[in-house]
Amino acid sequence: MRPAIRSTFDVISWLEARSVADEVSLNPSALMKLLYLGQALYASDNKKTKLMPATFLATDVGPIIPDVFLAMEHGVKISDPVEPTPVIEELLSAIWTTYSGLTETELDKILLADMAIKAAKDRGRNSEISMAEMAKAYPGGIDALQGQSLISKFPDGSPYKMEHSNLDAVPSANQEVRFTADGRSVTKWVPKKKVRSKDLKSSKN
Repeated sequence: MRPAIRSTFDVISWLEARSVADEVSLNPSALMKLLYLGQALYASDNKKTKLMPATFLATDVGPIIPDVFLAMEHGVKISDPVEPTPVIEELLSAIWTTYSGLTETELDKILLADMAIKAAKDRGRNSEISMAEMAKAYPGGIDALQGQSLISKFPDGSPYKMEHSNLDAVPSANQEVRFTADGRSVTKWVPKKKVRSKDLKSSKN
């Protein structure tokens, strides 16, 4: 699939411009972590499509695009970056608003819980982090960052909202609540009036 934007450096230029406007210090290491989160969240919302034509490796210091990281360390910049589309800018703005105020230690804690990075490390040091695993690691996508309904799925594929219980109301005394093996609540409804077979026959006549 075609990446959503021409170059990783177009995204870097946007983030650096935002950091200057907001007077926030942004070193190459923290910037790389924001790039990773952008790639993962975009993949989650867009069927594993890449935001940038970039491949991240799982290293001891976090997810890294080696050639881009080296270029940033040596001060490489582009003079005429491509402006992101409104959809991409919405994502980048959400990422910036959510994560720019965090310390790098706090960003590291978020990525420490990232199952895509863990899976790549299990395959060996500096292994590639797959797009499928990145998308799976952030099931809520951009909606989760913007405080909208975070939709996830049960093992059978059916959706549920994580911000509240699956029970729409507190069950009455005549209702029995059970839980399935995958954690879903199942309410057994008990009718107030017993229905007998002769009642059904009489209603048909």
